[in-house]
Amino acid sequence: MIVAADPDLERAAAVARGLALDLGGPMGLRPGERRFPGRPQPLGLEIESHAPYAPGDDLRHLDWSALGRLDSLLVRRFTAEREVDAHLLVDASASMALDGKPAAVRALALALAALALRGGYAVRVATLGAGAASAAYRRPSSLPRVARRLDAGGGTGGAPDLGAALDRHAQRHPAGGVALVLSDLLADPATLAPGLRALAARGFVVVLFQVLGPHEIEPGAGLAGARLRCAETGDEYATAPGDETLARYRAALAAHESALDALATPLGARRVRVPADGAVEALVTGPLRALGIVRPR
Repeated sequence: MIVAADPDLERAAAVARGLALDLGGPMGLRPGERRFPGRPQPLGLEIESHAPYAPGDDLRHLDWSALGRLDSLLVRRFTAEREVDAHLLVDASASMALDGKPAAVRALALALAALALRGGYAVRVATLGAGAASAAYRRPSSLPRVARRLDAGGGTGGAPDLGAALDRHAQRHPAGGVALVLSDLLADPATLAPGLRALAARGFVVVLFQVLGPHEIEPGAGLAGARLRCAETGDEYATAPGDETLARYRAALAAHESALDALATPLGARRVRVPADGAVEALVTGPLRALGIVRPR
């Protein structure tokens, strides 16, 4: 059987060839590749400190040179190396089905998954409002499984409360990790606050990827006589053409984004605007590198 190539997978693998996600995150329970200096443990690769020998300590870790110098039994302690989960949280609200956003979200999610796996993170995928996150994917070779999980996520069409969905996800994952939220973030910022606070309270490092369609960024002037329908509520609005209307729209969008930043920044979260018609490679090698979200590998 011939399987068609997946351009998003190919793009994601290419992007991650020389780069990796680097956001830190809280120490998990499983052994992994992320180093946590200052939390020495009995086993590891890099010696960090020493501790007095106690019955039951592994004799293989006795420091015999220290015994000769100090006449004291000391055991070596090693820098902790543990796994950190990177959670890909995909908004399933109805507005996410519009203006090229589904394709953009899929391409971005796979690129972020590839970067996370290359950075030593375990990746979990959740469609917000559709239940629990996936099992953890831990190898770069798992990227096709991440794609299948994204494709089976239930799509869009509901109108979940994004803040409440983030809150529920935080409750399910009290160990924290890295939360990569993919949404247009067009909800009232006040409704997002409980979810962002819940993630921050559990130690999540949060990045908000605001995916906006080209007509949401710049609606254009060709709207004379048209009626606009809200994807979330079904309400319809008459439109009026003209530069003044467009200027008011741009000002409203800028004010909305400022309100999002005012909410996110005190909680340690970052917002990245993602044009749905932009190239994911340019986003990764440009803004994400400049913000320190990814690093050379």
